[in-house]
Amino acid sequence: MVSVHNYFRRLRNLKAQPGGLLFMQQELYNIFRELPVSSTSLVEKIIEDERVDAAEIKQIKNFIYLNGKPGSDEIRLLFEIHDHVYGNKNDPTWGTFFLDETTRYFTENSNEKRKLSFVKASMLYDQIKKTITRIGLVSEIEMALLKNLIERVGDLNAINGPKLFLSELFNEVLQDEKIDFNEVSLLKEMISQNTPPLEEDIELLFDINLAITDKPRDEYWQELFVESISFYLINQSFETSHKSITWLESKLHRTIEKQQRLTPEEVQLMCTLRNRAKEFPPDLNLYWMKYCQ
Repeated sequence: MVSVHNYFRRLRNLKAQPGGLLFMQQELYNIFRELPVSSTSLVEKIIEDERVDAAEIKQIKNFIYLNGKPGSDEIRLLFEIHDHVYGNKNDPTWGTFFLDETTRYFTENSNEKRKLSFVKASMLYDQIKKTITRIGLVSEIEMALLKNLIERVGDLNAINGPKLFLSELFNEVLQDEKIDFNEVSLLKEMISQNTPPLEEDIELLFDINLAITDKPRDEYWQELFVESISFYLINQSFETSHKSITWLESKLHRTIEKQQRLTPEEVQLMCTLRNRAKEFPPDLNLYWMKYCQ
């Protein structure tokens, strides 16, 4: 959080000024009058009633701006508070405050290629993983944050190389072997950054679909699966591409090996491809005749 070193540096600077001791006393008075002694006590105070009220939002703001612009420690504090008070009757301005401060931190000084730095991307990934561990999902506010970053920063899928927001994040989410509305929405936002979608993103859709076979899934999952993959394949001119046909066959064969049938999503994908393709490949027609009728 705000480091002790920074406190003492500020006080030493005041001491060096004329009348510095008086200024130091006033500074200490202001710190202890307006703020908790530490971020830990601030969080503990909020946890007592399990919500954030307007006065506490003001305290939080004073605390995170104590040394100027909030840094990584202050933003981590916001995420910690967010997770503790999620779903409770917080002051109406809490969500906006959290979203504004976190968006400002992650988008500030993003490089000319519109990508987050590796440090900020890793931090965001870690914080969202903690939220998933604590409350079991990506919250609505965090969803809004990720959407802000997509709009303002750009490609979150290629943050200096690591694919932090698709494969790794959704490996965590899929531990419960289901996919809910928030997860579908977030996945859609991530995939839609590229037109057409990237092959690795489409690979992930097949992986998720196989993992949640016969498990609860949001009603919009099938639409995302079918539309994204059909768009990808048709853009690849899969009807005349041996590579694309072989790739799709491998995905279908994997499902059949596991459960002796295609999933409903894969059946609907085949229907969509038959309707939209200029010519349906004979090799895929065998799957259609055996598993989709």
